Amino acid sequence: MTKIVKLASLSAAALIGASLLSACTDSTARDMAQQALDAAKGAQACCDANTERLDRMYQKIMSK
Repeated sequence: MTKIVKLASLSAAALIGASLLSACTDSTARDMAQQALDAAKGAQACCDANTERLDRMYQKIMSK
């Protein structure tokens, strides 16, 4: 998948999780929504770290 598709899917998961958190009255559903939101944030952080690492590698290669 491309970077844009991955970011869009992670953003959608975060939005769904946030909307479920605000709309839920059942604690089990709220906990599940929080877990989904946490997973989406973790995946986004991983994606951001990989992007930064690849950008540094690209800059290093291009400066040679």
